[in-house]
Amino acid sequence: MKMSGLLNRRSNDLAGVVGAVRQVPAGAPAPKRLGGKDVVVLDLNRTSAATARALVDAEVAAVVHVARPGEEMLPRAAFRILAGSTVPVIEDADLSGVADGTRVRIDEGVVYAVKTDEELATGREAGSADLLAEVDAAESSYVESALAHLANSTEFLSIEHQLLLDGEGLPEIDVDFVDRHVVVVTGSESSKEQLADLKPFIREYRPVLVGVDGGADLLRAAKLTADLVVATPTAVSDEVLTDGAVLVVPADRDGRAEGLERISELGIGATTFPAAATARDMALLLAYHGGAEMIVATGEARGLENAFGASSSPSSTMVDTTVASRLVHAEACATLYRSRGAGIGLALVVLAALIAVAVVVLMRDSAQDLLVWAVESWNSFALWVQGLIR
Repeated sequence: MKMSGLLNRRSNDLAGVVGAVRQVPAGAPAPKRLGGKDVVVLDLNRTSAATARALVDAEVAAVVHVARPGEEMLPRAAFRILAGSTVPVIEDADLSGVADGTRVRIDEGVVYAVKTDEELATGREAGSADLLAEVDAAESSYVESALAHLANSTEFLSIEHQLLLDGEGLPEIDVDFVDRHVVVVTGSESSKEQLADLKPFIREYRPVLVGVDGGADLLRAAKLTADLVVATPTAVSDEVLTDGAVLVVPADRDGRAEGLERISELGIGATTFPAAATARDMALLLAYHGGAEMIVATGEARGLENAFGASSSPSSTMVDTTVASRLVHAEACATLYRSRGAGIGLALVVLAALIAVAVVVLMRDSAQDLLVWAVESWNSFALWVQGLIR
């Protein structure tokens, strides 16, 4: 008997379920052609009811729930749908780094590689009763967190409503935001990649660049010069502080600010911004009340999944609402710009084709015929390009 036959026989004789890993990105629909030989790895906190039903209908071998680090369970319908099915659900087994197609065996919550029988992750199988109890508890916790967060946001509004509505208390700074595009770069983990995606947009529009805390160092690392830095001096490098950008230091409402000693040691100037808001929110308010046409912000997108968590600031809820008419998330901006860029590229290809046809017509017909054709073609082309850019 061949060795491959022995291996297959051995994997089939061992306890548990066997299948090939299928990684599903957060929020993505269920892949096509799922079946009983697939072990689907996803974040059920960001899985729609439609995707969960597709997994059940496909009778996949198992579902491995990999939540974001430190994130609590959200009361998503996907948990209830899977709880009402026969599909095994494995929790706390991190298979996010396991490649698509890897054959695994899952037995009592422990995940093994079929090829080597190496233990890849240890979790636990959540039965239907466990899942239902967990999602009920998650629902109560979620609502309680939302009520507490909204109460804190309302308190912030009562304190800072003049700042939010009219910009009262904003420091005067030498940065011209009027009718400009603004890119606010935060120090979050996702900002570095988002900033790289925004490079073409930045090259064309030359927006005002604002670095917030660690985001100022990200701008510098990307060889971009910040126009404004809103940061606690101890949160950024000396190079950022001395690059020549306008520096705004967040302060408490009583005027106390951390790290001013460092400013004095470096011999540079800075303006304090006393407010009960985060540095990121201060940057957004400066741009908004300064007359910015559009504000692009990097960092994690705010949605119901993370709106009331420990990482969400009550001030951000109110500030985002204040600037909502001009605020665009970096990922959305990069996506729209890529689509626009593709349209313009196509337009240039069409223009080249028109020129080529013009040469042919010139060789064959009279100059007058060519002129009439060229005017008509150019008008049609111009209208088409305008439609792409709008």
